[in-house]
Amino acid sequence: MLGVTVRVVRDDLNHPVVQGNKFRKLKHNLLAAAKQRSQNLVTFGGAYSNHLIATAYAANELGFSALGFVRGDELEGNHAIWSETLFQCQQLGMRLEFVSRTDYRLKEQASSIKHIIGQLNHPFIIPEGGSNQLAKAGVAELVTELVHQRVQPSQLICPVGTGGTMAGLIEGVAQHNMDCQVLGVAVLKGLQGVKDDIIQWLGNQKTRVNWKILHDYHCGGYAKSTPELEGFCIGFTQQHGIPLDKIYNSKSFYALAQCIKSGEISTKDRPAIIHTGGLQGGVFETL
Repeated sequence: MLGVTVRVVRDDLNHPVVQGNKFRKLKHNLLAAAKQRSQNLVTFGGAYSNHLIATAYAANELGFSALGFVRGDELEGNHAIWSETLFQCQQLGMRLEFVSRTDYRLKEQASSIKHIIGQLNHPFIIPEGGSNQLAKAGVAELVTELVHQRVQPSQLICPVGTGGTMAGLIEGVAQHNMDCQVLGVAVLKGLQGVKDDIIQWLGNQKTRVNWKILHDYHCGGYAKSTPELEGFCIGFTQQHGIPLDKIYNSKSFYALAQCIKSGEISTKDRPAIIHTGGLQGGVFETL
């Protein structure tokens, strides 16, 4: 890429549906749910959530019941404005509960959500985006795989939403004492608070690894884009045959290209970028 050799870690190829970082983030959550003999998975997501559909698919395959709280009570019964993601979740057997944005922000602390969860037998709650300590452990295994492949990047780059994937990469780098900076690309506007979430998940690991979040490449906000972003993604896919989803990887790959263009990452570096999947969210297409 612009004279710099970039390793692309194709985690989007690890599963057709429970794809990329969702596979890794769900792995230990599902093992914990099975160990606790829970029959009901409960989670949260928006109408286009990769996490919702990954959880619905995994629950269907493994014999769990699944309940998804969806942001936006205007979607209740209004199939005309449903995303394909919601239809697929329902087809996979996930029960969908549509809640107001106010209740959604409160999650299980909202009285309406607490009431519904309280009716379930021994529920296992997975946070929005699947991000928690168990998810962090699953993502850290990706770094272990790179070490076993004798890959020694100078930078590891990933998109950032809830922060769980970045926390896992930082922990993996710390576990292996790698001389590697972890760069996260925020895909939402105003995501500065996610740094505190990452620090909380990391605990003592936070001081051992050089990491930072880049906030200049959200292109207007979550699921928003610019002509420059769209043009870059179309050209990148045409040149390399690697599809980039509109929401997450489009922005992290674009950010990497800009960092190389500006000289922040040079030909002396060995960057590796994680393709975290999420292709069900759609890709930019040529007219």
